This record gives sequence, C-alpha cells and structure tokens, in this order.
Amino acid sequence: MLINLKQALHFAEEQNIAIGSFNVYNVESLQAVMQGSTKTIAPTILAFGEAYDKHMPLEAMAELVKFYTKDKDRQFVLHLDHSRHIETIERALKCGFTSVMYDGSAETLQNNIAQTKAICSLAHTIGASVEGELGYMNEEDGSDAKKEVRQHDYTTVSSAKTYATESDADALAIAIGNAHGIYKGVPLLDFTRLQEIHAAVKLPLVLHGSSGISKNALQEAIHLGIRKININTEISTTGIKAAREFLAQHTDPNTRFETMTKFSEERMTAVVERYIDWFTFTKCNFIRK
Repeated sequence: MLINLKQALHFAEEQNIAIGSFNVYNVESLQAVMQGSTKTIAPTILAFGEAYDKHMPLEAMAELVKFYTKDKDRQFVLHLDHSRHIETIERALKCGFTSVMYDGSAETLQNNIAQTKAICSLAHTIGASVEGELGYMNEEDGSDAKKEVRQHDYTTVSSAKTYATESDADALAIAIGNAHGIYKGVPLLDFTRLQEIHAAVKLPLVLHGSSGISKNALQEAIHLGIRKININTEISTTGIKAAREFLAQHTDPNTRFETMTKFSEERMTAVVERYIDWFTFTKCNFIRK
C-alpha cells in the first residue's frame, strides 16, 4: 500500500531508524527495490527523479508502482525526487505520487521558502508530503562529482531553523559533507553540524548522496537524527557491472536482453537489501518481519 512521506518518517522517528529511499526508473529497478525490501516491516521509498521523466514518463512509473504495491501489506512511498519545476510537481501529484521533493537549494533562502510553501499548499491539500533541501550539493547524476565537498557549502543551522519554521515542509535534506555520485575521496560527514541542526529544528532530516558512505558513518547519522537516506549510485553501478559480467560470459548471438537485465536486477536487489539492513539495525532497534 502507498503512504505519504510524513507517515513513513513518523515510523522512522518512533523506531529510531532511517527509511531507505531508492531510485526507480524502469521495471528492473522497481522490482529490485520491491524484492530487496521484503524482509523489513519498515516503509520503503520508491524515488523517481525529475530527470528520469525524459526516459520514462512519470505517469507511467506511477501506474507501475500502483500495480506492484496494490496487494502488498507492506508500506511504500511514491516520491518525486529532485524536482525544480512546479509543472513536474503538479503532474506527479495529479497521477498519484504521495510525496514530492522541491529542490530549491540553488535559490536564495527566501525564494526557496516561498516556493516550498506554495508547493506544500498544493500537496498537503491532497494528503501528499513535501521534502525540501538546503545547502549546496553537486548535480544529482554526479556529473560534477570531481568538485571537492566544501564546508562553506554545508547547510547552516540558522538557515535550517528559518526554513523549518517558515516553509511548511515535511522533511529537510541537508548538506553535511555528502555528495551525489562517486566520491572523489573518503566522504567525511560533519556530525557536529548534524547534531546542531537536529537540535534546532523539528523537521525529519534527510541525507542524500549516501552511496559510498560507510556503514558506521550512516548508522551514526541515524543515531544523530537522520530519518531518510537516499541510495542510487551504488545500485545503478552494480547493475552496470553485472551487465558487463553477464555479457562477457554470454557471447552467443542468441543471448536475450531480458536475461541480462534479470541478472543485473538480482545483483541490485542484494544491494537494496544490504542498505535496508544498515538503516534498520541501529544502536537501538532491529526492524524485521
């Protein structure tokens, strides 16, 4: 069944865990997340990025998700990730997305707040949730990942407090040393900044760009207040590596594309399952069926 992000994060807060948000962009990625989440009672977030709309209409993904989740007793969130355009958000809400992210991180604080508040008025009316973002992060596809993660790009405590008070958002994604794509070096999260932001705001906090961050670091972030963690790169690159391995082993010209994608899907499923283990096994809880 589908629930909204606010409901999922309420569960996370009660259990002192994080909810995994995994990007889906075709049937194989969706099936990998569905299968990888079967062993947990925690909700799972199915995230469709605005950038994927050029490869697959978001309306088509909405119908796929509704089909795959309709008879399940588990809870899922259908989430629009990193949207910068109100038109895309309106389309997502119209076709059944239960959560949207407005990425106003490149805007001034006041413009970000104003846009987020306007989107919240649309989403909340139909029971959907809104995630916002503060602080600089590189592009979602990791295309500028060669840039260093700089401390002056981190989310500040004062801006987080103002945003949480004025925006009406249901969750806030922050920048504390995390980045999209493959890290240039070893990622170092600023746990002191995380503690300060968590103490200053009541909104559930979100960590994007979490592929490549160690298990211990992610679990420490959960302990300090992170309630939603986004994973995309490691699942996607695992699928690519699996496809290359499969093609190297299957040189017969009659080899079928769907056989290769199923092989990749199985490897991607294992990554999803591993991250859910990390997110739900914290210093306080182990959430399993």
